Amino acid sequence: FLICIYEKLIEMAKELKLENPEQHIINNNIFGFDTDNTAVLITKIELYERSGVLSDNILEKDFLLSENTGFDIIIGNPPYMGHKVLSEDYRRKLSSKYDDVFRDKGDISYCFIKKSVNSLYEGGILQFFTSRYMLEALNGKGIRNFLSKNFIDKIIDFYGVRVIKGVGIDNIILTVIKQKPSNSINYYKLNISAKDKGSKVFEDIKLGENKYVSCLNVKSDSLKDDGWIFLSTIEENVLNKIKGVELNILCDSFQGVITGCDSAFVMDNNTADELLIEKGILKPWIKNKDIKPFYIEPSSDVLIYTNDLLNIENYKNALKHIENFKEKLKLRRECKKGLRKWYEIQWGRDKRLFENKKIVYPFKASSNRFALDEGSYFSADVYGIRIKDMFQGMISYEYLLGILNSRIYEFYIKSMAKKLGDNLYEYYPNKIMKLKIPNLIKEVEDEVISKKDNFKDNIDNILKDYFKITDEEYEAIKKWCN
Repeated sequence: FLICIYEKLIEMAKELKLENPEQHIINNNIFGFDTDNTAVLITKIELYERSGVLSDNILEKDFLLSENTGFDIIIGNPPYMGHKVLSEDYRRKLSSKYDDVFRDKGDISYCFIKKSVNSLYEGGILQFFTSRYMLEALNGKGIRNFLSKNFIDKIIDFYGVRVIKGVGIDNIILTVIKQKPSNSINYYKLNISAKDKGSKVFEDIKLGENKYVSCLNVKSDSLKDDGWIFLSTIEENVLNKIKGVELNILCDSFQGVITGCDSAFVMDNNTADELLIEKGILKPWIKNKDIKPFYIEPSSDVLIYTNDLLNIENYKNALKHIENFKEKLKLRRECKKGLRKWYEIQWGRDKRLFENKKIVYPFKASSNRFALDEGSYFSADVYGIRIKDMFQGMISYEYLLGILNSRIYEFYIKSMAKKLGDNLYEYYPNKIMKLKIPNLIKEVEDEVISKKDNFKDNIDNILKDYFKITDEEYEAIKKWCN
């Protein structure tokens, strides 16, 4: 960053016809911090080669723990590191100094944002190239609250689009001005056509041509600390029309099995037959890819379920196979703690959850894929939904499937879900279980049961009428759906 900034300042000085600006720029305009001595040395050398001036302002120093203030502009790409990567001592120091933003498994980048804003003069500008995770993350509540007290000028959201080849992190460019908050934020969301376009995208934004982005002027008070959702007025109108009871009131959610070593416990039917694995210990096994809207593709995979056996020796062939992985299995955390026998599945859950009727859905998907299942077991990247006993008979799985697989609810989920790369979304229970479900609409249930050729379109039309969604609003919804 500093080399590019130096060259830009020199360019500006030449346009202003200033004489010999190098020394002034190096001594008064450019400052840098890094804890890496080599990085500091290289930066000093590169600036010296360009200017002939040795800088005293490139410091080997921890910016987060220093007391530096008084900058007009701060530009950076803060590191993205969760609390687990940091030493316990350093984590404790950050937690003490940045307790309002660095907590609940927070990211160190939140500390850099707060420190940088506080280091600006009044009216100063912060511009960070950082992870978009802070917009939605549960542990980002503190930094969102902090930023809401300053003037966020603009957010350029890459929205999972890889603009620069080889950069695999989902980013935003955050621009903050240290002054009283304004009533609105300029939000730019990249579309898929921006992929690999590099600097053309930023030129497009600069010129206002909007070939690669959509631009919204979002009211600041519409952004909540629990998560920032950027929607157009039309899209907000749709969400405001969706009324009902939260899904978590009607249903329970549960995660799939964590074996701790799939190679030991999961195989296809042919392999199980060849190894003569005892049938009584095998359970049908489905994966993320098997789940489609409303139904599950047949799977040939099975799970060796060992967690409720009185005597594993009665299943000699299964034991013989699992023993091939004994050393690896013994290293699992639960085995080390004595909570599991070495041949048991790490987290087998309650078998009744899997063997009864339920809705299953993948943890990551490009579109809504909620399916009805009876009797299958599944891995941790799949979640289940079970109607609570008190609501059995009052609401049906078929009705819930019709609601959850509709276009309106695909928009509903994607509007608040975490975006992952070009085309994936995170279907995490903390979002799914907060969906508002309307009272039973019998026509939706009937369409799912009938499975007519056009039943999906019929459900969309029923819900469109029920929620009083206009044609213009419905067109906006369709843009979110695959």
